[in-house]
Amino acid sequence: MHGVSTQRPDEQRVFAEKERLRFPLLSDAELALTAALRLPTFRAAGVSRLKRLTLVIDRYRVVREVFYPVTHIEASVRGGSGGGHALRLRSRQRMIRASISRA
Repeated sequence: MHGVSTQRPDEQRVFAEKERLRFPLLSDAELALTAALRLPTFRAAGVSRLKRLTLVIDRYRVVREVFYPVTHIEASVRGGSGGGHALRLRSRQRMIRASISRA
């Protein structure tokens, strides 16, 4: 289990401590993964940030479920939707798998 954000590692440490996250965060400050998967973003103070979502990815790097929007991080991590809705992906799975392989 990992989290991904567009924040720099130093910003992530502060966020993780504040939110009491129990999993590591990976930085996508260059937006490579965000662009490859076309993840939803927003701009704050002129900086692109990821909207909160949960991707359930299997061992073959296939996205099986997406929970979006996520309103509660820990609930989403535990397997609930965290207040969001499950989106089933079928037609885009091959494209997403290829994108993850390149990222």
